[in-house]
Amino acid sequence: MLRKYFLDPLVSSNAPPWYDARGIAIGLFIGFSVPIGLQMIVLGLARALFPFNAVIAFAFTWVNNPLTVAPMYYGYYYLGSVILNKPPALSAADFKGLLDPILKTDFFWQTARQFAYLGWDFLLRWTVAALIVGVAVGCAGYWIGFYIQKEHCRRKAVALGMTYEKLLSDLNQGLNNRDSKRAGPG
Repeated sequence: MLRKYFLDPLVSSNAPPWYDARGIAIGLFIGFSVPIGLQMIVLGLARALFPFNAVIAFAFTWVNNPLTVAPMYYGYYYLGSVILNKPPALSAADFKGLLDPILKTDFFWQTARQFAYLGWDFLLRWTVAALIVGVAVGCAGYWIGFYIQKEHCRRKAVALGMTYEKLLSDLNQGLNNRDSKRAGPG
């Protein structure tokens, strides 16, 4: 699964390193900072605003999933409490009880409504920590992903008998051609 959803899209990418790295960063930012159930909507909105590898971003949003949501969200609640200098009022067990309705929803609006029911104090603590963690992990993901993809492109250029700069130019041109075809006639 790790190979199929994370490694193969990176290795088989025919895009410049910045494009794939941006997909990693956006996927990690959304995965770490957007409540589960709302992630695909935010990913779609982000894709409408600027270019990035949406397949890679989609894969990286899954850092937040039904298995990780309870410890991740309690960590956000606790970290947000520390940052805002407010003592945590909930234990991990109490917190899990509050989270159950969110995990049992089937639709986007149900998830959003259940999350809002947690209250302003909780949402403030959660949001402060989630944004800090999301930005930090997204930035780290960008730079690590860029380095990995840059090295992958350097090896690919050597294998193709061309310079890295020429391959990068070709990849950027291919990306521009795909974007202009997607936009349709002018």
